[in-house]
Amino acid sequence: MANILVVGDGAIGLLYSHFLSAEHTITLATRSRNSQTKYTYQAGFEKKAIKVNIVTNEIPNKLIKTPFDTIIFAVKAYQLVDAFNQFIPYMANTCNVVLSHNGMSDLSSLQSQLKTEQGLYFLTTRLAGFKNSPTNVIHTGLGESVLGSCNQQATKQKEAVSKQLTAIPELYFSEQIELLRFKKLLINIAINPLSALYNVKNGALRTPYFSGKILNLLNEACNVANALGVKVILSEALQQAYLVMAETQDNYSSMQQDMAHNRQTEIEAMCGFISEQGKLLAIKTPCNDELLYKVLNS
Repeated sequence: MANILVVGDGAIGLLYSHFLSAEHTITLATRSRNSQTKYTYQAGFEKKAIKVNIVTNEIPNKLIKTPFDTIIFAVKAYQLVDAFNQFIPYMANTCNVVLSHNGMSDLSSLQSQLKTEQGLYFLTTRLAGFKNSPTNVIHTGLGESVLGSCNQQATKQKEAVSKQLTAIPELYFSEQIELLRFKKLLINIAINPLSALYNVKNGALRTPYFSGKILNLLNEACNVANALGVKVILSEALQQAYLVMAETQDNYSSMQQDMAHNRQTEIEAMCGFISEQGKLLAIKTPCNDELLYKVLNS
């Protein structure tokens, strides 16, 4: 039984907490100031308590008695660096650090702070859920979760970490996590900005009205990926994006929810990443530039 910290009480953080609590001691770090908060997991009409210990943003030292074996950062891309820096003191010398967020981010600043025996991983997931209240997550769909190593130490201990996290449904390890991160980015770019700006569910993006916009967005993103040495194919990216739209047709995207609630979005880690890399590579990205501007100014 491992001592695992999940940072972030969004839908994915709560889903990870629910599944992993069946086999491990789980602590959940939340922005709530109430350490007595009770979280629940709901599948269909049945609700279950999520068995976690709670630490708040203040993180009283007395509540964290031993360092964590594994820390999963299930936060927004723009929250990652601050969250990481906040929890460095609570990492065991051999801590497994797992990142799980939408979009792309520069991991070099995190890697430079890790000790030699601390492995850095990225976890992508197609688990689907949403919070219908601040403390309840409704699980709306299964899907594969893929773990990959981001440094040499993570590669050395991949089997042990994969086994530790095996309670997460349909989890497997991949040696090509950078490719998978980019493929997830392409899906995010196809769905999140448009669903947010037009205030529609994911399934609505399958209509002909959006087809040209999606094609142009992904064409630009694929050009950037290939220039960076990440080999992606436009036709496959489109197929995957439309498949996810169909599978989640009744769901609102995370960016739509952020905009609807006047929260900061992850657009800079999606279209913003493509726009920034395009400038560095002298590749024009007008469609991604446009959506970046519109979301930032909405």
